[in-house]
Amino acid sequence: MLHALRKLFASPERLLNVIDRRHVEEAIEDGDRIVIDEDGNAGVNINCPAVIDDFSRHVDALKRM
Repeated sequence: MLHALRKLFASPERLLNVIDRRHVEEAIEDGDRIVIDEDGNAGVNINCPAVIDDFSRHVDALKRM
């Protein structure tokens, strides 16, 4: 998680790169973790392998509680 935050803040312009529907679709296909549309709405790409791994890790951590 810390690595993801560092990567995110190291390149914030990459987050703002997505502005129209075509770019959103391309970002999802490219496997970007976070997608921002032209209205500034952010979303998580649930098809991104890293997001799937993170989710599984969080679920496993909750199961251990």
